[in-house]
This record gives sequence, C-alpha cells and structure tokens, in this order.
Amino acid sequence: MKLLLLLTSTFPFDGGEEFLENELRYASGFDKILVCPCGLKENSVKTRSLPQGVEWIPLKRAAVGRAEYASLFRLPCVRAELFDLMRTKRLSIARAHETLFFMKNAMSIFQALIREELILSADDVTVYSYWFYDAAAAGALLAEYLRAKGKIARLVSRAHGFDIHEERSAHRYLPMRSYLLKSASAVFPCSNEGAGILRSRYPQYAGKVRTAHLGTPDEGCRGGCRTEFHLVSCSYMVPVKRLPLIAEALRKADFPMKWTHIGSGPMEGELKRLAKSLPPCVRVEFPGAMKNADVLDFYKQQEVSVFVNVSSSEGIPVSIMEACSFGFPVIATDVGGTGEIVKDGQNGFLLKAEFDPSELLGMLEHVRAMEEENYEKLCGNSRSIWRSSFSAERNYPEFYEVLSR
Repeated sequence: MKLLLLLTSTFPFDGGEEFLENELRYASGFDKILVCPCGLKENSVKTRSLPQGVEWIPLKRAAVGRAEYASLFRLPCVRAELFDLMRTKRLSIARAHETLFFMKNAMSIFQALIREELILSADDVTVYSYWFYDAAAAGALLAEYLRAKGKIARLVSRAHGFDIHEERSAHRYLPMRSYLLKSASAVFPCSNEGAGILRSRYPQYAGKVRTAHLGTPDEGCRGGCRTEFHLVSCSYMVPVKRLPLIAEALRKADFPMKWTHIGSGPMEGELKRLAKSLPPCVRVEFPGAMKNADVLDFYKQQEVSVFVNVSSSEGIPVSIMEACSFGFPVIATDVGGTGEIVKDGQNGFLLKAEFDPSELLGMLEHVRAMEEENYEKLCGNSRSIWRSSFSAERNYPEFYEVLSR
C-alpha cells in the first residue's frame, strides 16, 4: 500500500490550517491518505469534513516523563545539535532547553505514530508534515524507523513563516534545522522569500528546497467597486496583524467609507473600542470569525473597493490570495513573501514594514480618487497575478504530482 501520512497541528479539528480544506480536494497519487493531527487537546472539536478518500486518525500521545526527557541526550541528532550550538558559540541554557523541549514533543508524536497499525502496514510511506517544526522531526524519526524495517519511506515538509524565520522566535533560534533538512527528501516553503532564506542559511541542502505556493479556488471574479468606498481586512485579531494601525489611519479620514474586518481574537475588545473613536464618515463592521466558505460568499455578495493587510510578518497571506482571486486591489506591508503577490503599482500598493498610519490613509485616498480606467487595471492585474501563481486548480495538482513520484 502506498500511503500519504499528513501531519497537521490540529486540522481537521478546532480552527486554523484552513488552507488544507482546499488543498486536500486535489490530493491524489496514493492508495490511502491519512491526516494525523498532532496537537489536539482534550476539548478539541472536529470542525471540518474531509473529502472522499481522505481519512484521519486520532493520535494517542503519552506524556514524556523525566526519565524519557533525560534519554533525549542519547539521540545522535540531539547531541549533534547541541555540539553545533557549542561550536558556533550559540549555545545557551535557553536554547538547550528549547532543543530538548522540541525533541520531547517530536518523540511523543513519533512514539504514538509507531503504535498505529495502519501506518506500519503500508509498504511505501510519504510522511508530509504541514509545518517545518516538531511534527517534521517526528516524521524524520518515523521515516528512519520504517526504512529500518525494510519499507520505502521519506519525509517532505511545507514551511511557512514562523518555521523559517529564526529571528522571529523567542531566542532567535529554531531547533534542529540541519537535522530536518538532512532528513527530508524535499522542503517546500510557501514563498520564494522563505526558500531563499533556507538556501542561503543551509547551502548544503539548497537542492532540497523548492517553492510551492499555496492556492485558493476560483470562485469567480467580481472585481472591485467604489460606489461606496469599502475596505476589507481579514485575519485573526492578534498583535502581529497590527489592526490598530488601520484604525489609527482611519481616525483622520474625511471621506465616506466603510471598514469591515472579518475575524475575531484576543484583540477584539481593543479594536471595537478604537472603532468607536473613528469619525462619523467611517462606518465599521465586525462580523466576527467566519468559515472559509462564508468568507468567499461575503466576497461574492459584497462590493469591495480594496483589501488591506498590515501584518508585521507573513509568509504569503492566503487572505490576500483570496482577495486577488476576486479581482480586488490590495494594500499591504512589504513583509515576508507578500511582495510576490502584491506588485507595487500593478495590483495594489506596498507599505514599508514600519509605516506611519498617514501613509496608509494616503494610499486609500489614492485608490479612491484614481481614474476608473486605472482602478480597473488594478483589479484586472490582481486576478491575473492570482491566476498565474496562486490558483488552487493549478498549484495543488502539481504539488501532489511531485509528492507521489
């Protein structure tokens, strides 16, 4: 049996990893496809259905005790990582602890995986980790274990943002990078920017790194409309999304407009308080969190003038892909791989990572006031850029063709 084992954080449970809902529609080339959520909690709830031919298995992880924690030092990969940190003068108590905590989680996942008869019965296993982090390390251990039993087994992994950018992590360190790259047959960052980082930091593994953009489905091209100037943002309400900067920009608006933010999160109360201080010409709507299908329905039904994303860090935002697929112009910060989908002056405008809110307001005023012909070009270019590089119908079949070889 040729098996694809997809290791996720929680999908198809709880929230997050919504992009997989679209991707798995195109999964093919295997006799069986299993989704294994590695980070479930006791109160996790299944929230997404899986397409026909895709199943999920509950992972029965056991707690790792002190004795097992100490035994991590016997793993050659852990000793090699700690030695490399020492050799490069990067070793600290915090980084050593992070390495051990990382591998403790990886071992817990690995030990649960090798208790699953469905996995052990397969002759040919592709372990596909959605994140280039501890589940990928568990996948590396599993592939090695299966090969020792005479099976065909390999590890591949996607990589997004936090699992690439070491400078964003608490100790400016991501554990076990060399081990993961050495163990993987291929690593697929979701942006050229991410691929470039991995190739430059680990040139000995550059040949394993290949960009694989995510994609969104074609739900039609409504195009932007400025009958009522309507800016839309869509994200989880957390600090990295910097939504208060949008509110700050709109405080000085002197023309009629509506701002809709789709999503909820820890900062919802603060955003609603800030919205109350906006001038009367600015109407604000917070419809809350929506299922992905409902977001797409919103774009089909509503007249949207411009989509805005002001995050401090990103991979390539799927929210921007969705907006571009509908032909909406985009204003976004030039962070991560955002510049791969927002081409400054072509389908929208890029802000510096550290921008003044007045700059955002100026761009909104520019989009509002531009000639209709130029505005329509922005809309058309958004759709064209999406179609050429970020279409699910194009990207995912190509990705699974590579995985199934």
